[in-house]
Parts: sequence; C-alpha cells; structure tokens
Amino acid sequence: MRFLFAFAAVLGYASAGLISPLVLGVNPGDAQAAAIDATVVATDTARAVGEGQARAAEAAIQYNTEAVRQASETARDINENAYWGGVAASQNLVAAAQSQAAALGGAAAAVRAAHVAAPLAVSPYAAAPLGLAPLGVSPYGLGVAGLGVAGLGVHGLGLRAW
Repeated sequence: MRFLFAFAAVLGYASAGLISPLVLGVNPGDAQAAAIDATVVATDTARAVGEGQARAAEAAIQYNTEAVRQASETARDINENAYWGGVAASQNLVAAAQSQAAALGGAAAAVRAAHVAAPLAVSPYAAAPLGLAPLGVSPYGLGVAGLGVAGLGVHGLGLRAW
C-alpha cells in the first residue's frame, strides 16, 4: 500500500503541471507574454513579406529599365547606321557624277584641242573641223555615211560646263 500511495503522489505531482492550467486557468503574465510574442512574430512576417515584394518590384523595374535602354540603344544604332549609310551613298554618288563630268569634260577638251591643232586635217579616226572624218567626231555634227556622231550641238560633243 505504501507503494500505492507513493505512486499516486508522483502521478498527482506530474499531472498537476499538465492539468493545472486547465483547472486553474492561465497565468495573466504568461498570456500577455504569449500575445506579445505572437504580435512580434506576425509583424516580423508581414515586414519580411513587404520587403520581399519591394525587392521583387525593384528587380522588375531594373529589368524593365535595362530592357528599354537596350532597345533604345539598338534603335539609335540602327538609325545612326542608316543615316551615315545614306550620307556615304550620296557622297559616292556626287563623287561618281563629278568623275564622270571630269571625264566627259576631258574628252570634249581633247576634241576641241584636236580641232585647234589641225584645222584642215582629214583622218578616219580623228576629229575633223568640218565633219569630214568618217569614224570621228565633227564639231558641226556632219558624219560621213552616218558613221560620225551627228547632232551634238555647237560645243562639239554637246557638253556644257557645270
């Protein structure tokens, strides 16, 4: 029986720690501390969620800003290349026209010089002053048998100064 009393005492003491809050109620200080702890945990969790969302929004803004910058830089490069390509093409066109004009001017000067150097020469391949060259160029546009260059105007080859 002693054993039974000792067993009941140990059992009662052990269960008093578990059952006493249910029977006696919660200590008000412990309840207040638990409420404060829960509030702090909820506040920390809400703050962490807010900070995570702010970081995600900032990363999205940075990504979008970088994408817009790259797109505008690409568009600027395309437009710049197109502009300078157009400038180069127009400069090449002007240079080609000037080269062609210079070549035609040189040919006309050679024809005029040939007329001045030999005013009465008759040659099948040279320029004649009165259109007597069968294969040549005459200043009056009178080629023999249609082989000359006819109708080119007063200036020999019909060229005008730029």
